[in-house]
Amino acid sequence: MLEKMKKMTLSTFLVSGSTAVFAIISLISVFISINTWQTQREASRPYFTFKESPSIELASEVSLEFRFFNVGAHPATELTSKTMVFHENLAENPILIDTYRVVNDIPRDTATSLLLHLDSNYVDANDPNLDAFYIVIRLDYWDPILKEPFFQTIFVKWPGVYQDRVQPLIHMEAGEKERVIQYIKERNLTSLN
Repeated sequence: MLEKMKKMTLSTFLVSGSTAVFAIISLISVFISINTWQTQREASRPYFTFKESPSIELASEVSLEFRFFNVGAHPATELTSKTMVFHENLAENPILIDTYRVVNDIPRDTATSLLLHLDSNYVDANDPNLDAFYIVIRLDYWDPILKEPFFQTIFVKWPGVYQDRVQPLIHMEAGEKERVIQYIKERNLTSLN
């Protein structure tokens, strides 16, 4: 009788153990599935990028045009951009703080433009050696499918004009970005978070 109980206990133990192992494997599978779903969901959100270099025009004033493309799978709505332009020395007030709103939806693979005009009182478009400027663009937008807000902050530098040659826009270096963020915080210009 004792042997029969031991066998039953051993078989019960084996069945219970295998059930527990299957339950753990099922939980791991659910965790992996949720993680994969969240990653795919995040990858589908609207996301803006440059597909071509921003254009710079020098006429009576300096004009910069940024064309942002929505490369995400979802459309973006309620796009608002806040742009700040300031001298590279970070000693002066910004020469431009501009807010721009797009009322139309921006579907996948569609572009929207942001045009900036720098005041000729601060920036002489005819100067053959124009100083460098930092440009910070914050994009805030809504994903109507996920029903979530998103934002992106873009940090670029325009090296200006050197010997009558317009220099192309470049991304800021890490140290420059930190100095710019500190400049923005010290002047209480806006929150980048």
